[in-house]
Amino acid sequence: MAGSVQCELCPTECVLENYQVGGCRTRINKDGVLFSLVYGKPCAVAVDPIEKKPFFHFLPGTSAFSIATAGCVLGCKFCQNWQISQASPEDTDNRDLPPDDVVRQALAHNCQSITYTYTEPTVFYEYMYDTALIARRMGIRNTMHSCGYINEKPLRTLAKLLDAADIDLKAFSEDFYSRICGGRLKPVLDSLVTLKEEKVWIEITNLVIPTLNDDPVKIREMCRWIVRNLGPDVPIHFSRFFPYYKLKDLPPRPW
Repeated sequence: MAGSVQCELCPTECVLENYQVGGCRTRINKDGVLFSLVYGKPCAVAVDPIEKKPFFHFLPGTSAFSIATAGCVLGCKFCQNWQISQASPEDTDNRDLPPDDVVRQALAHNCQSITYTYTEPTVFYEYMYDTALIARRMGIRNTMHSCGYINEKPLRTLAKLLDAADIDLKAFSEDFYSRICGGRLKPVLDSLVTLKEEKVWIEITNLVIPTLNDDPVKIREMCRWIVRNLGPDVPIHFSRFFPYYKLKDLPPRPW
């Protein structure tokens, strides 16, 4: 299609006509060139305990300077940060915080790491990459909490600057990913293998949702896949579900 551009960042691979915005709400085709709408414009900035990410086996007891922009590559019906992940950047309260200022603030707050988190860092890939490059030069570690829905080439490039990644493995079912998240499972599994190959420290988070992904058989299958493909030492955090966004009809997980 004349004037169209295909985004190759995530597995959705949107084909955008001139001045069309991608499904993530953060990338636009301007005369045949893709531009980020969120570069240096975080809508969430905080200093968190690294355990909140959650990382329990990477720099425990330290603080992580945490940033996020609007947007996401998925549309999970249970999202706990849907007010910003499912929003466009023009609808969020954004700050002007270029990469070098992110690193300065991390140093000022005595943070040993910067975490790209809250929404989905894939949507602010260029911002994350440039920040991570400066952070590494300054001796600050780079971590991300991600859904893992990213293509292999950009992930391998980013992984050269990543020290740790916590990946949301939302379920071990293609049906769940399709119906509940608007995506696919296989690219997430591929991302986990890629991170392992690139020697990035991995932790996994699984939000246990009543009736949707809490089948013990599937959970066992997921754990076996992790041990077989990533190794027996990869931690998995089972998180408690609370009703948010479009799944308010389900009860909270009782434990």
